[in-house]
Amino acid sequence: MHRTALLFSAICFMLAVAAAVFLANRSADYVERHATHEVESALLAAGQNWATIRPDGLIVNLTGLAPDEAGHLRAIEIMGEVIDAGRIVDLTSVLQSSDIVVPRFSLEMLRNVDRISLIGLIPEKQSRDAILERAQEIAGQGTVTDMLESAEHDIPEGWVSNLGFGLDSLEQLPLSKISITPKIVQVTAVTESLEDQKRLEQVLATSKPDGTKLIMDISAPRPVIAPFQLRMSIADGVANLSVCSADTRDTRQRILRAAINAGHNDKASCQIGLGVPTTDWAKAVVMSIEALDELGGGSLTFTDSDIALIAVDTTKQAQFDRTIGRLENALPDLFSLHAILPPKILTDGEKAEADPPEFVATRSPEGLVQLRGRIQNQTSKDSISVFAAALFGREVVHNQTRLDKTLPDGWPTRVLAGIEGLAALHHGSVTVQPDLVVIKGISASPDIPGEISRLFSIRMGGKENYEINVAYDEKLDVQASAPSGEECEQQISAVLTDQQIVFAPSSTKIEAASQGVLDAIAEIVRECPETEFEIEGHTDSQGSEELNKNLSQARAEAVLSALLSRRILISGLVAKGYGEENPIADNKTEEGRAQNRRIAFRLLNTEEPTDEQN
Repeated sequence: MHRTALLFSAICFMLAVAAAVFLANRSADYVERHATHEVESALLAAGQNWATIRPDGLIVNLTGLAPDEAGHLRAIEIMGEVIDAGRIVDLTSVLQSSDIVVPRFSLEMLRNVDRISLIGLIPEKQSRDAILERAQEIAGQGTVTDMLESAEHDIPEGWVSNLGFGLDSLEQLPLSKISITPKIVQVTAVTESLEDQKRLEQVLATSKPDGTKLIMDISAPRPVIAPFQLRMSIADGVANLSVCSADTRDTRQRILRAAINAGHNDKASCQIGLGVPTTDWAKAVVMSIEALDELGGGSLTFTDSDIALIAVDTTKQAQFDRTIGRLENALPDLFSLHAILPPKILTDGEKAEADPPEFVATRSPEGLVQLRGRIQNQTSKDSISVFAAALFGREVVHNQTRLDKTLPDGWPTRVLAGIEGLAALHHGSVTVQPDLVVIKGISASPDIPGEISRLFSIRMGGKENYEINVAYDEKLDVQASAPSGEECEQQISAVLTDQQIVFAPSSTKIEAASQGVLDAIAEIVRECPETEFEIEGHTDSQGSEELNKNLSQARAEAVLSALLSRRILISGLVAKGYGEENPIADNKTEEGRAQNRRIAFRLLNTEEPTDEQN
């Protein structure tokens, strides 16, 4: 019995040990799987999908090829956030990049007399103390600000020689900025005089190291030019720019380019200085040189903002007026132009009579209106601009007239009359001279010449001398080609037969579906400008008679308003509501009532014979 108890105890102990071992193994497996899952999830979430996790009991092996050292360290960091770092065994490899980034060495030295600042990245092997010591020697008792950084890398070719050249240049330039790289040295400086500027440019150019690119921007203080002047003449196609002032290099280049285009052959010079009257100096000078060249010769003088232009005596008056007018109107504000066309000198010493002054207005077949020639003063010029804009439209009028205080009395009145006469033509021109006004062109009505004649007589008086040379073109005559009133009425009726104008129930609002009908009627009415129509409104017999009368009147007026919104002249249109008075179908049926609810157009200007005509 005792042996049996001992045997039973031994068997229970062995079973307990086996169960403990089994549970321990299951627990270890669970820990491995759980740790693997957690770590892999964390790595994938961080984008480290190169890493491979291999658990070995409580140990977690990290394997794989990391793209770089940063990724390698990041993976280990992520794993350490999930499991104890002591359980991690790093078995990874790091991809070695074949591209080695070479530091971009550069040094920028700024000097303001006795203050020097050093900024940039220099090689570690370069003696930083030597650079600072040399800079301090240059600054003397002044200050040197050290903002240099260094990188461990071989000194690139050209760095040492360029550094020495840059420090030597810094010593010679009290106001400067010098930028140094292994291949380029850039020097920006201000010198005390033009002589110093030229001398230093030559010294630096000859002393720079071989193979180094030197960029120089050395300037000298600009003199004050007062007054700012320019003088140029053109004779026999050859231009001579004797005096020239400019405020910048770009301005100088623009002026010299314009002079060369005008015929300047010699190497021109243009002084750069302070005192320019306006930033539009170059624009005004270039425009004036181009105008002088267009006139064929003469002289041009600028004194600050005052411009004197004297043309050669062989210039035609019309050409002079056209060119000077365009220049006057294009010059920037502030500039004042005084232009002269001297009388032509004959070979025997007698002066020839100058061409008479004139004003010319033209209207092209496309409707473009050009105003050229002479006007007495700015007030008159503004007046004709407003007047022409009212007649032709502001967007098509171009006023290029010029001012002339010597014009005879009554000149503005004759100019305005000429412009008004031009408005009656389809296209043409009007020329105003002291003793004659000539208008010529094409009209769209045979009555235009008579109308212009009456206009000129009223505006200028019966004693004025004028010529009217206007031809009638029937193709342009809207009235001649317009359909008769009866034809217009038939066309509108055909449109309304095909589709009526529909209103919302018991409303004066026209339905959207009827907008096309209104567009078609508007086009017909536009082609019949002299025809008068009554817009009739009709209803069915439902509702009171008074209500139907008011509703039909309101609907007829709604159609009138719709045509007005389509830019139709409604002076020949009248709206009238007839209510249920004139049915065209049986009001007892729905179909008949629908036909009675209608809008109609009736011709009004058909003359009925009177008793005297019978």
